[in-house]
Amino acid sequence: MATRREPEEYSPSIYSQPSMNYSRAGTMRTMSSNSIDTISTVSSVSGRSEGTIVPTHTNITRNSVEDFSDEKAGAVADQGNLGQPPNSALLNFSRIARVGTFYTPLLDEQPTPPPPHFSQPESPHHSIYKNAEASVSRRKTANVPDFGFPLPRFIIRGIISIIIPIALVVYYFLTWWRWLRFPEGSSEVWQRTGILDNVNIVNYSWFVIATFALNLGTYAVAGSVAAMVMRKRWAPKNFRRLIILSGNTFQDPAGWFNALVKLFRKRRLYKRNGALWDILAFFSIIGFAAWPLTGLTMQTEDGFSISRRYKGEQVFVVGRNHSSINGRDGALTTSRVTTFWSSGFSPQMPLRKQFYVTPGSSIQVNVSSSDNTLPDDASESIFLAPQSTGPLIGSVFGLAIRYNCSVVNSTSQFTVLSRRNDTFDLDGNSTASGYILSDTSAILLRNKSSGINLISNVNGSLELGTSMSIYDLSDPTDSENIGYASIFKPYPGLNSTVVLEAALWQSISPIDSYGHINVNPENFNFRDAENHIPELRNSLRYPGQKAVGVRCEASSAIGTAIINGVDGTYKDFTQLNATIRNGGGIKRFETGIPHMIVQTPYIPPNLQFPNNVDWFSALYSSIEMSSLTTNAFGDFLGAAPSVLQAEDLKKAILRAYKTHAIHIMYDGLTDPTFAWKLENVTIGTQAMVLARGAVSPEIVLGMLIAWALAIVILSLAYQFRRRWTETLDGYTIFRFGVDRPDDVVPEMLAGEFENAAALERLPGMVGDLEPEKEVGYIGLVRGGQEADWGKRYG
Repeated sequence: MATRREPEEYSPSIYSQPSMNYSRAGTMRTMSSNSIDTISTVSSVSGRSEGTIVPTHTNITRNSVEDFSDEKAGAVADQGNLGQPPNSALLNFSRIARVGTFYTPLLDEQPTPPPPHFSQPESPHHSIYKNAEASVSRRKTANVPDFGFPLPRFIIRGIISIIIPIALVVYYFLTWWRWLRFPEGSSEVWQRTGILDNVNIVNYSWFVIATFALNLGTYAVAGSVAAMVMRKRWAPKNFRRLIILSGNTFQDPAGWFNALVKLFRKRRLYKRNGALWDILAFFSIIGFAAWPLTGLTMQTEDGFSISRRYKGEQVFVVGRNHSSINGRDGALTTSRVTTFWSSGFSPQMPLRKQFYVTPGSSIQVNVSSSDNTLPDDASESIFLAPQSTGPLIGSVFGLAIRYNCSVVNSTSQFTVLSRRNDTFDLDGNSTASGYILSDTSAILLRNKSSGINLISNVNGSLELGTSMSIYDLSDPTDSENIGYASIFKPYPGLNSTVVLEAALWQSISPIDSYGHINVNPENFNFRDAENHIPELRNSLRYPGQKAVGVRCEASSAIGTAIINGVDGTYKDFTQLNATIRNGGGIKRFETGIPHMIVQTPYIPPNLQFPNNVDWFSALYSSIEMSSLTTNAFGDFLGAAPSVLQAEDLKKAILRAYKTHAIHIMYDGLTDPTFAWKLENVTIGTQAMVLARGAVSPEIVLGMLIAWALAIVILSLAYQFRRRWTETLDGYTIFRFGVDRPDDVVPEMLAGEFENAAALERLPGMVGDLEPEKEVGYIGLVRGGQEADWGKRYG
């Protein structure tokens, strides 16, 4: 009888073993393979019933331990065909005992030479046999119909995986934009309206979110991984890597540590875990570092919240207004402010202690706390307004001032004292304490010998020049035009600068004794003038003395302006005139300074004013410059360790400007007891504000954006594709491993799975085991076919 070779049928299998597959109903399903290492042999045997052919697929390999002989196969055939026709026996055998053995070499092994093929003789039942074989070759999952099901989509998980990371990053971005992008002390953290007013909730929310954000990221990535292992580009190269991915070790610090250990030991990190694991671990590390740091990028501080809903609230303030600013006697006020300055009191504003600058000014205003002091350089104008317990917004009355001082190193820098008369009153016949220049500006003189002498070892003389006309400098009792009232002409405004120049000649000498107290000069370091003006050294009037010089400019005006306590600015200043007061009102800001320095509340036009004042010691005490002592109890020695240097003189005059300004608006009171109601303004209420913390929020924001982009991109690319399971979990891996190959016995899997070499020889890609079938089968494939979205699977 002629024989023919039965064609082999290839079907890449997840199981990769000689096996018999059983359905849940108890029917054995045969699996055939056309692997190059598989030899399929069809044996024909004779039985009791002539012409009955029993197909037996025997896969012969070097490792096979089963061998069905012709006699055993014939016996089975004879028993199955008793009392039945040949064709019926064949079909009954196929239905009841569908036996098929096969072997697919998924494990890496060397192929062996194939044994000879045996062919079965031609028979009339040959076509029946072929149909029976084809009908039983397809794999089938329990409870799945023969026509299969399409791979499912997990739309809800994909949507959540996109929305959650984006929502978290957007929330942090809004927190940064609302609070954290501003520098420390910025007023922009004060919110008028908005949903993020409760900074405690915002601050604490980030500690809660940081606890769960990483788990939310794991949830989002898990669906993407399940889809990525079905793509050739990302599929693991072996089953061990697939197990590692299923455990989400790329999001576990222990997994990172183990990977680093392998890297340093074997320098094979990429080969050990795979490219997909490395990429996922990289972005997981970014998220793991970023989320705990979010809470360290912010901190709560005491501040104020301003809202338009507080506009109807009554606001009480302290300070002068338009009707009261000129209601004080000028001479009495000057005497009071001179005493404050001479005593060394630091000029402090009351309550909120806030001044205002023009928008874009370089002068820094601390609007977040009550520790503002007037700046040393107010070349750009500042505005002093009534003070309250919180920041104010609205139109108010106040005092606008400008001032600045600089050290003079040459007489060419003077504009008034450069025209001084060095021979004035050399014979001492004049009773005047100064003289008037040709443009009616004045130079005032003070000599230490004409005053009280409290510092015995320093000799000093002062020349004070001002560009102000003597008629504006003096204050006759029948004129009020020296203040902010206008009778004969408008007073000079903010743009009319008044120059004040001071030259102080000094010399110092050591002392041997003070009274009955002996003094060792070696115990003290007596400093002479260091930054003096060379042209004024050893002048005719002050021989043996060195001069230091300072030049100042100042101007002022009263009026209304719109202030904004949130950012510390003012705008739309409108100059006003004070109410007229008979007998002369308060001296203007720039007018009162010469009176304070020469220690007189009244400068007559003839410049004859009393000399029984200690003007020289006042310069020392105004800047709290210490004098020498003789013992541990601080007894005054009556001597100074140094002359007033140029910077000391500058500091003393600046303090005079600041002290006078504060007395004009607030009477020098830092804790006033009288307050009055201010209309049409909005005040801030005390509240917590959110400020920048110890960690830069910009760095953390960048890390969170990178973390979220990685998750969103993977979700968009893979989460909405059809896949065989929702996540790559342990149960899925168990389903792939329950029918392990016969070559992989339990002894090979003892110990840690990473040490099981057999796992590295199994494929790691999840694909279609039967790509040529109409209904496919999902399993592990080596370089196999990707699953088809439009195909059904059983």
